[in-house]
Amino acid sequence: MFNLDQFIESCKGKPASAVKELLAEAMRDPAGVKQALETVAQGKDIAGAKVGDMVYFRSPTLTILKAAVPPKFKTPPHNHNMWAVIGVCDGQENNTFYRRSGKTLEKAGGKDLKTGDTVVLGEDAVHAIENPSDRPMLAIHVYGGDFLDTSNRSVWNPFTFEEHPYDFKLIMDYARQIMAQ
Repeated sequence: MFNLDQFIESCKGKPASAVKELLAEAMRDPAGVKQALETVAQGKDIAGAKVGDMVYFRSPTLTILKAAVPPKFKTPPHNHNMWAVIGVCDGQENNTFYRRSGKTLEKAGGKDLKTGDTVVLGEDAVHAIENPSDRPMLAIHVYGGDFLDTSNRSVWNPFTFEEHPYDFKLIMDYARQIMAQ
């Protein structure tokens, strides 16, 4: 069974490729990963939680958290400015990838992740996510840095692709606009 403490220790000091191998191995039993994460989060209302409430480990070089994405939720394009490894424990996360084109963005493909799938995002990745289902999507995210330090991150207007400094309230405003379409 998945042991979160052992997983955290195994990820410390590792590059994205090694973390991807560790997470892919764990995701052979996505229900076990989900159960372990929920056991640690027991007593917390994940549906209404902020990202900080779901963090299992945080340091300047590594953040490990549980992501809970509500049904039908969509984000605007955003970046992390660090590598990320994502493993879906339950549900589906559709990713749309973008690349910079002058001062704007252009679509550059996508990847749909289903229960048990993993993906690596490079340090320069820009993506938007969507949970297309009628139930929450749960995933474990591993970041190669302090994910909660948003000082160098960006979010893009999903309609004009104008870049803005990362702001959680702005992301939520854009998300509401996208979902209202």
